Amino acid sequence: MSAALATAALYPVIRAHRIALGVSQEAFADQIGMHRTQYGAIEQGRKDCRLSTLIRIAQALQVDLWELLRQAQQTPPKRRPRGIARS
Repeated sequence: MSAALATAALYPVIRAHRIALGVSQEAFADQIGMHRTQYGAIEQGRKDCRLSTLIRIAQALQVDLWELLRQAQQTPPKRRPRGIARS
């Protein structure tokens, strides 16, 4: 799986975990010390983030980062990320 496809698969997994916790985007962003619009852009796949941010997100979701990555690898992205051509 390419890095772009892996990234596209990761953000819906993060969103699903946040929703399962019953937390709004705004409340979650506040919890991890990030502005709501910045976090929303990450969750929607419009903005990439650093490893340190992914670690903060995973901790707030109460799940190991490796588990989020494993789930993303097993879940195909619902849409093709920008810059990835059709095959």
